[in-house]
Formats: sequence, C-alpha cells, structure tokens
Amino acid sequence: MPTLKDVARHVGLSVTQVSRALNDHADVSAETKTRVRQGALEIGYRPNLAARTLKSGRSGSVAMIVPGRSETVEVELLMESVMGLSAEFSRRGLRFLLHVLGPGDDPVAALETLVHGGGIDGFVLTDPVLNDPRVASLTASGTPFVLHGRDRADAAYPFVDIDNRAVGHALASTLTTRGARGIALVGGPEDRPYTLFRREGIDAALATAGARLVADLPGPMTEARGRAAGGSLPPDGIDGVIAGNMMLAAGLRAALPDIPLAVHDDRLIAFDPARLSGPLMRTEAPLDAAWAPLCDALVQAIDGEIPQVILPFQTHG
Repeated sequence: MPTLKDVARHVGLSVTQVSRALNDHADVSAETKTRVRQGALEIGYRPNLAARTLKSGRSGSVAMIVPGRSETVEVELLMESVMGLSAEFSRRGLRFLLHVLGPGDDPVAALETLVHGGGIDGFVLTDPVLNDPRVASLTASGTPFVLHGRDRADAAYPFVDIDNRAVGHALASTLTTRGARGIALVGGPEDRPYTLFRREGIDAALATAGARLVADLPGPMTEARGRAAGGSLPPDGIDGVIAGNMMLAAGLRAALPDIPLAVHDDRLIAFDPARLSGPLMRTEAPLDAAWAPLCDALVQAIDGEIPQVILPFQTHG
C-alpha cells in the first residue's frame, strides 16, 4: 500500500509538505493542496484514518442528512450532490455518512440525535430554507458545519454559495436586452433564500429596462412542474420566461416550444441544454464545482475557522 513517502516522491515534495497539504493546513497554498491530492489519487494512497483519529481526537467522520424520495425532491440534484461530496471526502481520507430521513421525520431532531450520539466531526447542510432551524440547532450546540447556500443575507457561519441576486439580474437582463417586456418567472419554492435573492435581482433588472413581471409561479423545481406551469401561464402579454433550473426549463419548453427562455443551469448530467430547442439564454454554475470547496470549508470549520465562499457563474446567450 502506498505511503506518504511514496506520495512525496511522486509529486516532488517533502513528506512534511505532503502531510500538511493532505491535512488542509492554512499555510499550504490551494495549488499545492490540489497537486498533492491529485498525486495521492494517482498512486492510490489512502490516509491511515485510525492513526489520524488517535492523534487528533476526532472521528474522521462527517455526515449529511437528506430527505427521502418524494414528488417535491429534486432527485437528480440530490444524487449528484451525494456522489460528488462522497468522492471528495474520500480523497481527503474522511468517512462520509449519509442519513436518509423517513416520511415525516424532523431533520432537526435527526441532526440532534447524531450530534448527541457523538462520533461525527461535522455536517454538510444543503437546500436551506429561510432562517433554517438546522443552522440554529448546530450553531447552538457548537457543532461544525458548512451550508451549501445561505439561509439569510447576513450569514455568519461557513458556507459555499453563488451570488443569486446577480444570477436573477443576469437572467432578466438577457431577456430585456432582446426586447422582452412582459416576463414570467417560474422559480423555486417561496421559502428558499435563493428564490428571494433571485427575485430581488430580477426586479432590479426589470425596473431598469422598463419591463414587468406578468406572472410569478414559485414551487418545486422539477420537470413535471415546469410542464404544468407552462400550460397555466396566460396566453397573452408574455414574451419571455425565466426558469429556476434546467429541469423546469425542460418542462417549460415542452409546453412552450417557441418562447425565449432564460434559465439557471447547474450542469446536471441528465439535463444538457443542447437538448432544448428554441431561444435559450443561461447563467451557468456547475454543481460539481461546489464539491471540493464544500469539503475544504467543512475541514476548515472543524478547525474553528469560518470560511465563506462565493463561486462564480457565467452567462451564455
């Protein structure tokens, strides 16, 4: 089995440098960390978790609680999240534990049970609601966590997010610069912060362009709801539609084959924008670009830091 010395020889660094990179020390550059982790992966090195646990007093385990399957859960997004995070934590020599909630289970109660049971160094939280009670619970108990997203604008805890106000502004602007003046919004659930932030950006862009929001249809961001929303929009007065994600866009396009769509694209494997016909504009922030920053941020949070990362997005069309 490959050792630290083997990794050091492979990447051309000292054993001490390799060890500090693999343990995510703050004085090691991101470039070196990436170089060492890639080298370790190439030769099949796996850290000795038992030795690390004895030395640090930590379990080497992190966890995420996810909802069970339902018609409102974006299963494609959830599965890509779990697979991506699991692979990244494995590269860092950490055990990634997944707890799937049953019907009617309280996520806060499930979190508190795991916290009180011990053996978990920190948690990844995803899909926050406004003033998320999971954040309040973990903050009160002093348990390290990182949130994918934010539950409020003035978040004071570790998170990895995109600027959703800027996303909303960009989506609306791509339509108004092409002459659209009556716009429909088919976005996410009303209790999700990104829905609120995007709406703020959309309103600002429409006000600047002298355009208006003809319809606002929040709800689960699934293909089926996109199709239903497309069929329920008023027939007149709409010359552009903003969709919260590519799943909604796929459903909308099936119902509205010719209308211009502006959509936020997470680059989900099953929803390639090339499959959608008709006029399409996008903001793009690949979901998989968040996995490494989330894992790094949780490691830093466990070390007592408060990393806050805003990932970039691109605009197309």
